[in-house]
Amino acid sequence: MRYMVLLAIVLVQKESAGFPYFRERIPNGDRVPNPCDPQEIWKGVGHQHLDGGDDRNPFGADFVRAGKTWTREFCEMDSDADGITNGEELGDPDCMWTPGNTPATTMQLSHPGICEPLDSDTCRGKNDWLDCSSTGNNNCPAFKEPGVKNVTLRFPRTKVPSHVTNYFCQIFDLPDGDFHLVGSRPIIDNLELTHHILLFGCDEREEEIPVTPHAFPCGMVAHPKCINIIGTWTVGSSGDCLHVNTGFRIGTRGFRRAAMQVHWNNQRRQEGQTDSSGLVVYYTANRRTYDAAMFAVGQEFIEIPPRQPEVNFHSSCSGDCTAAMFPTPIYITRAVNHMHYMGIKQRITLHRNSTKIRDITFDNPYSYDSPAFYKYDPPIEVLPGDEIRTTCTYSSIDKKHTVYFGDGTSDEMCFGFMTYYPRQNIPMPYCTTWKSVEKCKRYLPQFGGVVNECPWRKFLSSKNPDTRRIVGNVMSLCSNRSHDNECSDRCTETVEESREHVCLKGDLGELLMYKIKIKFPEVVNYLSQCRRIDETNGSKQLIYLSSIYMLSLLVSCHLLVCL
Repeated sequence: MRYMVLLAIVLVQKESAGFPYFRERIPNGDRVPNPCDPQEIWKGVGHQHLDGGDDRNPFGADFVRAGKTWTREFCEMDSDADGITNGEELGDPDCMWTPGNTPATTMQLSHPGICEPLDSDTCRGKNDWLDCSSTGNNNCPAFKEPGVKNVTLRFPRTKVPSHVTNYFCQIFDLPDGDFHLVGSRPIIDNLELTHHILLFGCDEREEEIPVTPHAFPCGMVAHPKCINIIGTWTVGSSGDCLHVNTGFRIGTRGFRRAAMQVHWNNQRRQEGQTDSSGLVVYYTANRRTYDAAMFAVGQEFIEIPPRQPEVNFHSSCSGDCTAAMFPTPIYITRAVNHMHYMGIKQRITLHRNSTKIRDITFDNPYSYDSPAFYKYDPPIEVLPGDEIRTTCTYSSIDKKHTVYFGDGTSDEMCFGFMTYYPRQNIPMPYCTTWKSVEKCKRYLPQFGGVVNECPWRKFLSSKNPDTRRIVGNVMSLCSNRSHDNECSDRCTETVEESREHVCLKGDLGELLMYKIKIKFPEVVNYLSQCRRIDETNGSKQLIYLSSIYMLSLLVSCHLLVCL
């Protein structure tokens, strides 16, 4: 469940004219129209994307040079070289406006960073960076199709806590009928703090997932039955526009309810902030040919040492996994990479019979603030037994400490997210690894819970004979340490023998230990009490004793639940 939730692309915005406190420094900063769609506001006035957070446009570059202040000189400039001054475009033709006052006019405004009219001879070649097809999701063709309706899913006015990282959720009813969700567009109320919005379709009956009248703190999971992503927004995107042949099934034969998650990044820990953001969801009874779905690939183990120019991590969604997940061919229509700020390059490739077929994504360089959204028409065919490889490259040259996998933007991730059709009936929509451990084999019934020859489910049961024997032997010989915390030779020998069990060896053994340390921090305290015997075997003793504690937990908490 957690791994699909991590599509939460928590993009930390740079200081920009898209922030409310910068928009307040220019006249009519919150009213600048989008030249591609005059009904839409260009919130990031100084940036190339209408929501801000990416490269600056000519007006944004001049704004920085002016000290991020509305001066007469800046007002009289013509940043976009269309023959109209910045002041004239923003309703301050005489350059008399000061922050807090009303500009001379609030009507007939234009964008000071985009040469207009777009198709004029004057502007030829000056807006080469502008892509009207991606600036606003109002251009999604599906929204104009006959019979397409929309519903707004939006938080009521909600107080944003003063913590840096906040995840809030709300559960909504979806329209009653048999529909395909074909796209969405965002309503961003607090652009400064709102970093992503995810909409999850909820499985099971409605009574098991009650609608909530208000937003509530939810962490990374709104509800354990709501894990299928059907709508997204993040800085750098304008919402979703699904492939013409596909849609997410909602209503009587699909998701009847949805959980919306909003991530607020209150970097300045401001008090008194509120937000009422959400998504406008578009749907139609004229269903497309195929039901769409999403799945994730990537590496869950990340440990980046400091002062390194390049560090690579790899992952494989193996042929065994794709054959079990997708018994018939699937077709990928969209994909996006996801790392955090240390990420400098990411590539996802498709392989068949050990031969590379093609790239699915390739960001070189990778930009956290300007994610590349890949769309495929015709879609990419993936056959059962194909392999999908992911490589993430990081630079830690300016870091003083090791950086690990985590949810925060100061941590790191390595994921790729893909939309495909036709939807497959799989228990969990991800195909990730922890080091070399293929997680698909943990949850797909075709593998019977056997991972790396380890009967994972059986081993984690207190009724398993191997588990009972190991626990009995280890606990009888190791539970009573001497007064100076030394471990006896018999204890050490027993632990060494136990560590030869297939479930306690290699990366899988590390993963089980890793999970326990996260779930039970007292393990760390326990290990700290066992001082090393000598320089040659002290480190080994610590590892073995961690295994002892793990095995004792097998009986006490039944790790099928704990993990």
